[in-house]
Amino acid sequence: MNPVRPYRLLLAASILVPALVFLGAAVWSRSEVLRESDETVVRADAVLHEHARKVFDTVDLVLGRVDDRVSRMTWDEIDSAATSAFLHALKEPLEQAVSIWVTDATGRVRAGSQPWDPAVRISEREWFQTQQERDAGTYISGAFQGKATKIASFAVSRRITTTNGHFGGIIHVALSPEYFARFAMEVTGGVGAGALLRADGEVLSRFPYQRPMPRVEPSSPLMRIIAARPQAGKAKAVSTTDGKERYYAYQQVAPYPVFAVYGLDTSLIDQRWLSLVAVYGVVAAASALVLFAVSWLAMRSARAEQMALVSLRAEHEQRVAAEQRLLQAQKMESLGQLTGGIAHDFNNLLAVIIGNLDLLQRRVKGDDRAKRLLESAMQGAERGAALTQRMLAFSRRQDLSPQPVNLHKLIGDMTDLLERSLGPTIRIDTTFADDLPPALADPNQLEMALLNLAVNARDAMGGTGRIVIAARTESAPEANSMGLAPGHYCCLSVTDTGAGMTPDTLARAVEPFFTTKGVGKGTGLGLSMIHGFAEQSGGALRLKSAPGAGTTAELWLPIADAPPQDQAPAPGPAALREPCRVLLVEDDPLVLAGASAMLEDLGHTVAHAASGEEAAAILDQDSRFDLVVTDYAMPGMTGLELADRIRVRWPEMPVLLASGHAELNHRPGVLNPRLPKPYTRQDLAAAIASTVASACRHAHIGA
Repeated sequence: MNPVRPYRLLLAASILVPALVFLGAAVWSRSEVLRESDETVVRADAVLHEHARKVFDTVDLVLGRVDDRVSRMTWDEIDSAATSAFLHALKEPLEQAVSIWVTDATGRVRAGSQPWDPAVRISEREWFQTQQERDAGTYISGAFQGKATKIASFAVSRRITTTNGHFGGIIHVALSPEYFARFAMEVTGGVGAGALLRADGEVLSRFPYQRPMPRVEPSSPLMRIIAARPQAGKAKAVSTTDGKERYYAYQQVAPYPVFAVYGLDTSLIDQRWLSLVAVYGVVAAASALVLFAVSWLAMRSARAEQMALVSLRAEHEQRVAAEQRLLQAQKMESLGQLTGGIAHDFNNLLAVIIGNLDLLQRRVKGDDRAKRLLESAMQGAERGAALTQRMLAFSRRQDLSPQPVNLHKLIGDMTDLLERSLGPTIRIDTTFADDLPPALADPNQLEMALLNLAVNARDAMGGTGRIVIAARTESAPEANSMGLAPGHYCCLSVTDTGAGMTPDTLARAVEPFFTTKGVGKGTGLGLSMIHGFAEQSGGALRLKSAPGAGTTAELWLPIADAPPQDQAPAPGPAALREPCRVLLVEDDPLVLAGASAMLEDLGHTVAHAASGEEAAAILDQDSRFDLVVTDYAMPGMTGLELADRIRVRWPEMPVLLASGHAELNHRPGVLNPRLPKPYTRQDLAAAIASTVASACRHAHIGA
């Protein structure tokens, strides 16, 4: 047998095998991209659906509350300023609501949450005429521009029926399409398109946001699919609004004739797949080239003596294995260096962005649009910070407005809302400890958390059972499983008589997007949001459950120092009472400028150094500084080495290390306080206060 022949076959295989592997990988990756895109579309639509359902349920409760009030009043009483003040107070916490109105049978506005022209009537409005003709229940109108507010809106109305059964007017809440569009943009990251779509094709809200709102004709592909499967479904269709082909998912926001729709552009999916195919193609081509070269060399070697061939082949295999081991070692070393470098450099960039945005936010007053733009920019910067932290650690933030809250009063005020939300088959019992102190929390977030816990309890009981809402004081010991600071807390608990949870389910209950509910019945965000709210409030969420024993959810919240009626707005982080003379050490000019601006804004006097060596020289000449704030990773002398030198020369001088390197926390012997990058002005102020206070305590102990 010709010893060269097998190698000729190997040459052919070196081309065919990578080609077949490439084709197989391309087919497999196409199915994976489609599957992942389908999951993304369904998940995003589920979030939009859940949000829309909660908004409409809340508005329906608001309509019921207004109806309960005005049904017992005469029109003269409704005309009073007190009724409009009631509507204004009812609307104020509802970000999604533009206004709330009560009109008589002629369409004249008799009470409203906003100022209005008494001569204006709304009798020509679609929803007014619909309710005038028949009792349409909770009716959702198409989009329009409000006469009084001049804001794009759509109305959710309810008919007022007189005692003799005649049409007496309407109550309606005007909702903001832009609010729904903003929420959809945040959930999806601005990718694709989403809409709130009425069953007849009227678009209530859409992102990307546009005015006037388009209309989807019943003959369009999407509307025909919705008509065939009205509860929920998926579709691939071309948008009649912008002509783009998308994969859609939709769900009816039951019981309302509205659909939450989200679509992902097929062009984006194809682009992602093609990028993967390109990578596979490069790998396949490189593999084919290497295999071809190796096969060709092996074929030439085959012409030599068989024993020499065996020896050469063994040497070749050993060399290839050694090269692969060396390549792997070099790759891992480079990856480690790259990760640390990216984290440091990216955190420096984010420190500049977040620091300047934070300072700018404090200076923008009265311009709501500018505030929203700054908030969007800050959110984007914080997402970048989260990206670097996922390489090194995990963190999360939430904006809260904590204030003293009377839990007894808050739960009492929510009783009607809870009864309406949970239904008549759920019994609600409450129990409160005597002399219950006020809790320190954001009342709006606390109400939402309590409502979420109650709805979860209802769902766990299958819609029938008993819920106990209790409030008491508890003490957290020095070492506790919840990670709470030792002290006294208000404990708000919600207990159900449901089936309970298994240990595995209980362990994952607060994970984002984890849910045991069926498709369309939950997103898995509720407990995760409550858990984050509790931690950001200085408390904790504790779940206790067992199969067959029901579930108890406990919200531990800090106790407020003053009663609600006398408490001023909650103070921010502790700040220094006296300004400091600070030496700021930073090798990045942009970070140096941003940090210096924040320090000066805090009232401190700042001296600069661009390196550890320069800082040491400054201290040698003048050591009268109250604090040294230094970057950790600097060429030459690092921040840690500078801190060690300062500790030897000036042991009472506090040093604050600013760094984005997580490994700094784990190095033995590192006792200096650390300020993680990127940081805000508030983070900087708190870190300085803590560092100086700690230095003072140590000085007193040493004395």
